[in-house]
Amino acid sequence: MDLATRPLAPAELRRFAVAVGAPALLDASGRAYRDQGLGYMRLTDEEIAARLLERPQLLRLPLIRCANEVSVGMDEPAWNRWLAG
Repeated sequence: MDLATRPLAPAELRRFAVAVGAPALLDASGRAYRDQGLGYMRLTDEEIAARLLERPQLLRLPLIRCANEVSVGMDEPAWNRWLAG
């Protein structure tokens, strides 16, 4: 998904959140995460989703979907599995 050309739609975000869990979508090593103090907060999945839609900089990238599967972050084993198909 190229977020520079098309922002993430709520339904697409939900698809990733259901597959991997909303907290896994947060880039905990990123500056936006630290700037918002998210490491000290306990957020519900809905609160995380709202923040991700407001501030895409919080997303752990890349977000990749292949058929009915998704990956978040650098997941080369999954990508290789998909390519071997």
